[in-house]
Amino acid sequence: MIDTAEIHAGTPVDEMKIVVNSLHLSLAFLLDRIEQIGGKAAAAEAREALISNLQSGNIDMAIMEDRELFDFVLSVVERLPTPR
Repeated sequence: MIDTAEIHAGTPVDEMKIVVNSLHLSLAFLLDRIEQIGGKAAAAEAREALISNLQSGNIDMAIMEDRELFDFVLSVVERLPTPR
């Protein structure tokens, strides 16, 4: 887990974009691996479970208190590719 002390206020926006895009690509990679190993249904279930748990707050995130930030994080996850 990332130590929040490592994420400083004032971090350049371009660096944050790189982080968000890297995490998005990493999650897409994991869904692809789940599909390769467990099949399309397993990958689709993993994607939907991630989205559902974000929406319901089962994934504990401080961003839940900031609706705009929460909506942004959810939109990034929802853009994950659906299994082929």
